[in-house]
Amino acid sequence: MALSDLAVFSEYAYSTMTEMQSQQIELFNAATRGGLVLQSGSHQGDYSDAAMWAKISGLVRRRNAYGSGAVSEKVLTQLTETSVKVAAGTPPVRIDPGMMKWIQRSPEEAGVVVGKQMAEDSVADMLNTAVLVYVAAISQVANVVYDHSATGTMSLIALNKGVAKFGDRSNAIVAWIMHSKSAFDIYGEALTNATRLFVFGNVRVIEDGFGRPLVVTDSANLINVVPTPDVYMALGLTPGAVLISQNGDFTDNIQTSNGNENITRTYQAEWTYNASIQGFAWDKTNGGKSPTNAALGTATNWDRYATSDKDLAGVLVKAQ
Repeated sequence: MALSDLAVFSEYAYSTMTEMQSQQIELFNAATRGGLVLQSGSHQGDYSDAAMWAKISGLVRRRNAYGSGAVSEKVLTQLTETSVKVAAGTPPVRIDPGMMKWIQRSPEEAGVVVGKQMAEDSVADMLNTAVLVYVAAISQVANVVYDHSATGTMSLIALNKGVAKFGDRSNAIVAWIMHSKSAFDIYGEALTNATRLFVFGNVRVIEDGFGRPLVVTDSANLINVVPTPDVYMALGLTPGAVLISQNGDFTDNIQTSNGNENITRTYQAEWTYNASIQGFAWDKTNGGKSPTNAALGTATNWDRYATSDKDLAGVLVKAQ
């Protein structure tokens, strides 16, 4: 590829990635009813703090119309939700100029191929990260976890008991994320409505018999392999349960090197996004900046700030 070809390749790779991402993110958010939101953002620094008013507990009291004396006061306070910036990127991808000329392929075609694959893999990465932080945070709260793993596989009964953890706010659970094994275990109970809503890469969204979408993805973060047999997790999401905000800081570079038998050329790209979960704040001290997957999946790195269990991101159901 000539120098002008390098610019063409980079432009096509970036434009294809961003266009496909934007289209599929819109479909994904709509299909999941906003339970898991992939969105655009522009966060500076390693963290992003958002202040909100805390709910005043016991705001309404019983008053003695004939009594007297002081009444204990309530204090209006603010809570802070903290998201953490996650750094992502590609390894160097070899696209040697001699190879492109040898096979007589255009830089436009190569750019589209790389851009499409980056789009698919980056959406999958953001989904896997969302699952990872959800499991880490919600698993700390026993009141919103239903463990069916000692009884059997995932079932409609298990999902119903999980939703019941939200009591009179059960309608707030708008979507499920689960492994394909869990989904097929449910279908085995004669669940007949399997309308396909959205397919992108290895992520499928279908609808269950209760009208809640099931986001089906074989994410390793949905499996706990420590016990025997494996434990599969289904995530019951409230609206805005997990937010993944792209920061619009995509950067790429093409490098050409001499000194070998053939001229070599590599392409590399990097970007960031912020991850946050409803009812929890990232612990800046324990979790730190630019976290690894291990840090994102550590429960103690997510500090609960929501007072009520029903103000959390949702429920967690475990099964074989």
